[in-house]
Amino acid sequence: MASKVRFGIVGTGGIARAHAAGLAVMDGDAELISCCDVQAGRADEFARQFGAKRHFTDAKQMLDAGGIDVVCVCTPHPHHAHPLVLAAERGIHGVCEKPFTNTLAEADQVLEAAAKAGTFVSVMSQRRWFPAAQRIKKAQDDGKLGERIVMGESYCEMWRDEAYYKRDAWRGRWDTEGGGVMTNQSPHNIDFLLWYAGPAVELKAYWANVNHPYVEIEDNAVCVLKFKSGGLGIIKGTVSMNPARRIHGVTIVGDSGATVSLDCWEIPPEQRRTRTGPSDIGTNDIWTIPGEENIVGVSREHALDYGAGDLPNFHAHQLRDIIDAAREKREPAVTGLDGRRVVAIIQGIYESGRTGKAVTLSDP
Repeated sequence: MASKVRFGIVGTGGIARAHAAGLAVMDGDAELISCCDVQAGRADEFARQFGAKRHFTDAKQMLDAGGIDVVCVCTPHPHHAHPLVLAAERGIHGVCEKPFTNTLAEADQVLEAAAKAGTFVSVMSQRRWFPAAQRIKKAQDDGKLGERIVMGESYCEMWRDEAYYKRDAWRGRWDTEGGGVMTNQSPHNIDFLLWYAGPAVELKAYWANVNHPYVEIEDNAVCVLKFKSGGLGIIKGTVSMNPARRIHGVTIVGDSGATVSLDCWEIPPEQRRTRTGPSDIGTNDIWTIPGEENIVGVSREHALDYGAGDLPNFHAHQLRDIIDAAREKREPAVTGLDGRRVVAIIQGIYESGRTGKAVTLSDP
């Protein structure tokens, strides 16, 4: 591998800028080589802005041109799988925005291609690098929550108006967005829940479009689930809460009696430290670990002061891990299997809501 890990980006819309901004500060560790977008003018503009040497209108052409070690897929959700498979077939590692794929069959296709090629896949779960999120993980690893998680609640409490759905033509439709609040807004908090509580084995759910009649997809969903560990969980997602409250988060109860929470809050634009992010912060609003009753969790003030630390956004934190994984020939901190488990939850929620039956979950 070259001294710099070489990146390509598929899809140059808004979220691709977070990837490019993160890569731009990696000094001698990373280089943006290529980008592509079905809109030629947009790819050309993106390449000029972020210094990519080449730009294309087709992912296959970009990957066939070579010179890439890792590709970041930043397309609408239903178009994640194909470029990831193409990349694996060419020995290129893959990173994609959440959710991993639109269906479990696509997730398995990507994982199979990566396993065959000996490449890795990672799914953007950049909020795992929030100090408040890391603090919970350390407490869990240190045994302060007990031997297992007995209850976990995942929540996404947002507001989306008609203007939001009109911003991009792909929003609000099953065929082009793949789903609503579960597919688009909730993968981060579902990832938190599984990261702390472990894989789930069964769920029962309801979902509906309650007050967004101008779109096809669900705007509210609720789910109960069982974890492999024997613990129980709750997932709640809404884009009907106005104003938004906790845009992502979890509350975790350990068998030691300790309860901790990770609550993600939007930062008003005037309080953001940098233009590229972060747009929200994570806090520990609940922290009742025995013996730590007088210890204050990560507060809003602390989180605002930290921002993204020495990097422009939290995408950069995860990209730094991905660069190291590529160099060290190891799995990244967030794996393709992690992403598949989130997809299994989302698709299980849709299936349960359609059939009225519980859905069994398992790894491939």
